[in-house]
Amino acid sequence: MRRRWPFHDRAVPVVAWRTAILLMGVGAEAWNIKDMLASGERASEHFAYFTVQANLAVIALMLALLLVPPERRPRWFDHARGAVTAYIVLTGLVYAVLLADPEEVWSWSIEFTNAAQHRIIPWLVGLDWLLVATARPLRVARASWWMLYPLAYLACSWARGALLDGWYPYPFLDPGEHGGWAGLLWPTGQVLLAFVLGILVVAGVGRLRYRGPGARAEPRSSASLASRPSSTSSRPHANSSPKA
Repeated sequence: MRRRWPFHDRAVPVVAWRTAILLMGVGAEAWNIKDMLASGERASEHFAYFTVQANLAVIALMLALLLVPPERRPRWFDHARGAVTAYIVLTGLVYAVLLADPEEVWSWSIEFTNAAQHRIIPWLVGLDWLLVATARPLRVARASWWMLYPLAYLACSWARGALLDGWYPYPFLDPGEHGGWAGLLWPTGQVLLAFVLGILVVAGVGRLRYRGPGARAEPRSSASLASRPSSTSSRPHANSSPKA
């Protein structure tokens, strides 16, 4: 008999770390909003950052994981969970590689919101995806749909900057930082390639981690044992008495 995998939706450690992710996400974003109001930053700019949007998606995901039982979740839920996982993990990676100052990459002497939204939450959500299997097997090819949101974000950011107020949330999206639109091919292309590869990795891990309904072998019941022929009854005329 194979023992049941200890990390599942109702396991105490899983509920505990998902609750921790939820509380940390809410606390970090509440802190951000407080700073936004104090500094006079426009809400239209603050909520336009991919980091903020990805962390808000994590909050919604954790609420759904904690409040909606697995049997009541829709069929597309595993893909939504995988997509949010990919977004937040890639948020942390892109920040560390492209956006963070060199002295910040390995330093922990940074503010709470920065550490929570760019480091701790991405790691915890990635760990959750690694340890808690999906309810259904994922088709990796269908994970290509997860790119729709990053592409839409890219298009909206460029449209806003070019047509509305000239503001871009990140340097790799700003043509003014790279000598025009043609200069964005390399920096933006790097980010898009990272998202494509990251999504494939996350989806592949989800596919490999699926344990299926047969992951836990059920013990044989006494009825099934009784229905199997014994070594004596399998011989002809071993028991010739009529059945009652």
